[in-house]
Amino acid sequence: MITYEKLSKKPSAFKSMVGLTVEEFDQLNQDLFPAYQSAERQRLSRPNRKRAIGAGHQYSLPFRDRLLMTVIHLRLYPTREVLGFLFGIDKGTISRNVRRMMPLLDALGRSTFGWPQGEQRQHTSLDEVIAACPDLLAIVDATEQRIERPRDQTTQKAHY
Repeated sequence: MITYEKLSKKPSAFKSMVGLTVEEFDQLNQDLFPAYQSAERQRLSRPNRKRAIGAGHQYSLPFRDRLLMTVIHLRLYPTREVLGFLFGIDKGTISRNVRRMMPLLDALGRSTFGWPQGEQRQHTSLDEVIAACPDLLAIVDATEQRIERPRDQTTQKAHY
């Protein structure tokens, strides 16, 4: 299982996986934590919340490890299944943690964290992309999609 404590003891592996040195990550953690605390207070004190603050399921990873997980997600873009295995938590938990961290990183304004935002897309069709990028050789969509395996043995052999 990956933790900050383990990974930070191997600076070259840390840099490869995170894209930041241990010191840069520590500074990011220090800069982001107050914004995280504020966002959590706001989330937990919303009017339609059914539980009192402090009630409910607690995070299984400390903030620093959740930040590490999010930055590794942005750097390497492994599947949530893989991240869950590496950090010892469920893939649904990965999604919730990443979803809560991304706006905080975006608001921090670090240029090293760039990811596409739906509102910022300039090109909506393939023709527009090709017109804007005449040197473009290929577009690869590598989005994972689950498909059901055919039950018919003949069809199965043809495709698997």
